[in-house]
Amino acid sequence: MATKEELSERYLSISRRYLRQAEEELHQKGDTLQASEKIWGAAALALKSVAALRGWNHKSHPLLGDIAMQLRLEFGSIRLYHLFSSLESTHNNFYEHRWGEDQVEEHLNWVGEFVQQLDEIRQLPPQRFTPATRTQERRLFNLTRSRPHESDDDLNIATLPSVDLESPELGAAGG
Repeated sequence: MATKEELSERYLSISRRYLRQAEEELHQKGDTLQASEKIWGAAALALKSVAALRGWNHKSHPLLGDIAMQLRLEFGSIRLYHLFSSLESTHNNFYEHRWGEDQVEEHLNWVGEFVQQLDEIRQLPPQRFTPATRTQERRLFNLTRSRPHESDDDLNIATLPSVDLESPELGAAGG
């Protein structure tokens, strides 16, 4: 059985791998589509690394937005949420192919900052938070309610593929 710490570390390792792959896709191959999707994958998995550590639900795209907003409220970091919102648009660029290299490069810089901020948050204890609105109550409920069908409780990390950061086995980021 995977501990929260093991799962969190695994998500962060994959996030860092996607970050390196995004750099390679953009700088070596000039592939803005793949770079965009790897940027989004790095952002999504960094969020999942914090959520896993806290025992929060994290297995849907809308929950990633809830995680980002909850962390923004707990830590008072407007920048963190703005980075999330901007990085989420890279997922759209993968499908729509509207950006040039300069826009993807800018998001590549932002995702590095975002992953670093989330890694720092992982090292901190959760901040005390009391919901002040119904929206905040619903968000916290969505993140913390029991979802047995989406649980990681029976996950055996030893049976998962390696997260060798140099191995090409991990496929495209998704979310």
